[in-house]
Amino acid sequence: MTEAAPPTGHGKVAAHAGITFAGLTTANVLAYVFYALVSRSIGVEPYGTFSALVAVVLILSTPALIAQMVVAKLSSDLVLDPERLAGLVHAIDRVTLGAAAAAGLALVAASVPLAAFLRISDPLLVTLAGCSLSGAIVLIFLRGVLQGTSQFGAYALSNVVETGAKALLAPVLGLVAGVRGAIAGTAAGYAIAAVYTFAAAMPHRRGTPVPFSLRAVARTSASVGLAVFCINFLVLYDGVLAKRYLDAHTTGLYGAASLAGRALYSAIAFVPVVLLPQAALRAARRERTRWLLIQALVVAAVIVVAAIAFFAFFAQPVIVALTTPAFRGAAPFLVPYIYGMGMMALANIVATYNIARGRMGFVVPLALVALGEVASIVVRHRSAADFLQTIVVGHTLALFAAATSLGTSRRPVTAAEPELTIP
Repeated sequence: MTEAAPPTGHGKVAAHAGITFAGLTTANVLAYVFYALVSRSIGVEPYGTFSALVAVVLILSTPALIAQMVVAKLSSDLVLDPERLAGLVHAIDRVTLGAAAAAGLALVAASVPLAAFLRISDPLLVTLAGCSLSGAIVLIFLRGVLQGTSQFGAYALSNVVETGAKALLAPVLGLVAGVRGAIAGTAAGYAIAAVYTFAAAMPHRRGTPVPFSLRAVARTSASVGLAVFCINFLVLYDGVLAKRYLDAHTTGLYGAASLAGRALYSAIAFVPVVLLPQAALRAARRERTRWLLIQALVVAAVIVVAAIAFFAFFAQPVIVALTTPAFRGAAPFLVPYIYGMGMMALANIVATYNIARGRMGFVVPLALVALGEVASIVVRHRSAADFLQTIVVGHTLALFAAATSLGTSRRPVTAAEPELTIP
């Protein structure tokens, strides 16, 4: 007998949003502390190297974010069938270990040429970044289960544990061993959070799991994968290209400015986290979902406007407080960077809504925007101002690209459809 689906009323959505917002806001504050303390412990030019390597880890872990969204969608479809859910979670465990090991070893193998490309004299730093990448992939995969089963408390705490561990370990080890220590502390933070997240998902591994094949899901997830990749690539790629094209001092200042922009993006991350399972479930019930999108966009837009206004007046005091007076030159970068990240946060919300509704027509326009933005920086990169101008225009176009699927006919994907069927 099929159990009734959980309610999706406004009160439940608000409760989930409140829990996720509180947890991710705490994690965001700790992320500020993490980057600020690392910048203080290693200095301006080494921080540029550290920032570039962290960006490499985040970009290369983007496929895991794709998997997280797919896992969350599948988990939400199977939440009322514990045996099939257990089968899914066991399959995720196997894929996670393989993907994490393969990605980490690949980055380690590429340490010498990548260090040369980024003008890093110590290839061991890239090797340590490979360890960080493995931990990040494990963590991201497992969070998909927590998100899809609406364990938002555990999901939020997983983020807090990650950023808290990194904020504690990376600066301390940075004082001891410079950039090597900071990267090693980052890797340890990912590992600690991955252990907690694995334990939090343990209840879903109990019972007799039904074998789950991910092959058919992988074939039908290409559009979702490309969309998530484009969004996260646009958020992260500029830090790597800044290390490639700008001088060491400017790269350090640019990294400090990107800290504030990505913190804004992370602060709004709770919105799509809650939006995906709620919109997917309502779409499967043939209920209206547009009001969910409107609420999500209003909340995010208010945060973006408030952040732009705040940094317009207090850019220099904030950047000095977060780092040191040596980073004062990053203040002029803040407002355009905050605007660009705000546009990407809104684009992420719209894209997540479209994915939940099965509307994937926006993916090709979004991919074209991503390619065009990177090409523009490769051609025009004389100064940080060139980077910022490209980001402001390109990220705005990304929002419009994500919105191209709004209003098209819906095609919700549910567990009953062939691509999600468990043999």
